[in-house]
Amino acid sequence: MLSKDDNQLLTRTGPGTPMGELFRRFWIPALKSVELKSDGKPIRIRLLGEDLIAFRDTKGSVGLMEESCPHRGTSLYYGINAGCGLTCMYHGWKFDTEGNCTDIPSEKGDPKFRKQIKLKNYPVKEVKGIIWTYMGPIEKQPAFPVFYWMGLPEENTMTERVWQECNYAQVMENDLDYVHAAFLHKAHGKQETNEGVLSTDLGIDPDHPLVRNPPVKQDVEDTNYGKRCVAVGIGNEDQNAFMEIHYIFPFYTFPPRFSGEDGMWHAFIPRDDYSTWSWDVQFSHNRPIDVEANYTRRGLQLDGDFKKQISIENEYGQSRELQKTGNFSGIRGIANQDHAATETMGLIVDRSNEHLGTSDLPIIHMRRLLLQQVKAFQEGNEPLILDNDSLKTLFSDGIYDDKHKTWQDAFPMKEQFQKNAAKVKL
Repeated sequence: MLSKDDNQLLTRTGPGTPMGELFRRFWIPALKSVELKSDGKPIRIRLLGEDLIAFRDTKGSVGLMEESCPHRGTSLYYGINAGCGLTCMYHGWKFDTEGNCTDIPSEKGDPKFRKQIKLKNYPVKEVKGIIWTYMGPIEKQPAFPVFYWMGLPEENTMTERVWQECNYAQVMENDLDYVHAAFLHKAHGKQETNEGVLSTDLGIDPDHPLVRNPPVKQDVEDTNYGKRCVAVGIGNEDQNAFMEIHYIFPFYTFPPRFSGEDGMWHAFIPRDDYSTWSWDVQFSHNRPIDVEANYTRRGLQLDGDFKKQISIENEYGQSRELQKTGNFSGIRGIANQDHAATETMGLIVDRSNEHLGTSDLPIIHMRRLLLQQVKAFQEGNEPLILDNDSLKTLFSDGIYDDKHKTWQDAFPMKEQFQKNAAKVKL
């Protein structure tokens, strides 16, 4: 469990909060590229408690800036996107993608006044179909993180972003929880697979290593990107199943996968303290990804704002009959099952009332790292620097090997992921 003070430190991420200022020092996925059309409708986006507006101008450049016009506060969401700028509908003030005021029709005789006006804006990078932003001090801007899946062909990846109705920390903790798959995601019968992807939406095959038994051993290793979480379960009569989760500081993960399965990468970005943008990149190492099968497996139905239509409002479509005959939860879709578990904790769970066990080791380590880093950050220390040489080759894997082997012998950490004391303090 955490103290109430540490729980507050962990979960509050708005402007001026310690964790919020720490998170602003890392690159954040903000929108999918396809959401913005040149001279098209602007998009509202809330990140880390800030209300922002995004638009793509006539030349294809993207701007991400505060939503309110600096003149009288009217929302620029309703403005005109044309002529390489966004024009406020109220008095015609116009802004380019860098937040510069390019026209004030009512003040034509005073160019000095116009040059003094600037919207708060954030730099962006458009990579692999995602618009990323950095919200911290420009002089502290880190190198852009280059993840393994960014080097794969476009047809080998698919991307979703979803609005979840709870704090980021409990969503991310779910990703580091090996044991929940043996219950929450368990299908009662064998599920068909199609090239490593579940082709039904009931859950995970009961013979899968994640479901067959809760892992009998877990351990966590420090790395130069965060934490490597290892689990060992019974694979078959002669072999154990060795699995890993990678927690990449501060809000990225590679959840557990097994050899031959498509990979997953997640980012959990606070929309505000009470909601989260959950990003999911599915990727195949060596073939085009089966988009339809992945959507079916996850089971999400989203509206135009990326909010779920299967939600707490309709009890996630839970069927008590399905719970008896189909799967453990009675809920269809692996993502819906996860969301039901994390959102029904409440908007911000009170961790001072928890009773953690040995199966929660990865979660304990993740919290400890976040709290260590944010407390050091409060004292003026620089945050962890991600190692791009490691990120380029990093993804979660799983293997079968002799059950008499230690996990260190069967599934050792790769040399490029090992902590370098000169680069990172954990």
